[in-house]
Amino acid sequence: MSNSASSAIAHNARKDRKKKEVADTSNLDERAALGQSEDSTGSQGSIGPKDSKANNAFADKKNIMWVLLSGGMAMTFIIMLFLPNTGMGDGMIATYSSMLWCGFFGAALWRYRGANGWTGFAFGSVVGFVLQVVSQII
Repeated sequence: MSNSASSAIAHNARKDRKKKEVADTSNLDERAALGQSEDSTGSQGSIGPKDSKANNAFADKKNIMWVLLSGGMAMTFIIMLFLPNTGMGDGMIATYSSMLWCGFFGAALWRYRGANGWTGFAFGSVVGFVLQVVSQII
């Protein structure tokens, strides 16, 4: 008897869980429809236009922010290569970091100009490697 009672409880729990999942998905559909109707009317309270602008920041090739951020990081590592006792003067980490950040800067700059980002990454990496070699000579 106890086995049949526990299996009935488990069966009811599964049914309740399934009902809740169906209710949640129908709720999502209603919310999506409500959000689309708010966006189409242009109400002040909707977050649609702001949210879509934030999502376009990653896909927008003409966003200068990526060029500035990657350039700032590249400059940080390049300056650290030439400063004494910063720990970035020798070793493979210095080479990799200068190549990586200069490559990111090159890719962002080339994409901003409308060219291929991989070509910019390659040129930037070469520049980073040359700067690392020059920092060892100086």
